[in-house]
Amino acid sequence: MNYLAHLALSYPSAGLVVGNFIGDHVRNKDLDKFTKEVQLGIDMHRSIDNFTDTHISSISMRKKLFEEYRHISRILVDIYYDHFLALSFETIHHQSLGKFNDNVTALLQEHINIMPSSAQAYLRAMQSQNWLLQYSNIDGINAIFNKMANRSGLKPIKLGAKTLERNYDFFKTQFLEFYPELIRHCYPFKKEGLH
Repeated sequence: MNYLAHLALSYPSAGLVVGNFIGDHVRNKDLDKFTKEVQLGIDMHRSIDNFTDTHISSISMRKKLFEEYRHISRILVDIYYDHFLALSFETIHHQSLGKFNDNVTALLQEHINIMPSSAQAYLRAMQSQNWLLQYSNIDGINAIFNKMANRSGLKPIKLGAKTLERNYDFFKTQFLEFYPELIRHCYPFKKEGLH
């Protein structure tokens, strides 16, 4: 779900970016269809997910959300994190979100042919609906949640933007504690991916 963080943390290495983007679409038995660099990106994607799920800030956020949202709390946490990342993107990653969006979608488009068909569909949707740019404002977040609410079992997520607004300072504080630690967690992957 948190595409912005996955892509930002793996950029500019093409292998890491592609692997992070397709990470949820690849089964272990299909890993050897990809280059070592893309496999490293898939490993990085899974490591980011595990780090995120077990981090104290994520646990605190899910606890706050659980009564209202139950099993979909994890999805909300991912999107809230991407919202706060989008807002401070230039400060953290030293380029504008707009420029990054253009660069990373062009990079992904160059590699679309090696992606599983489900990832190709996600890339087309991400481009046509400007997902990465939508994360930066509440209206964009609301539009994302409204689309997701049409999927089976996700109807409550429709209220996700209102919940974010109601607890904005709490969620922002959790992000600010979490993200610098996630950056440090990703250093070994970036170091290996850029060689």
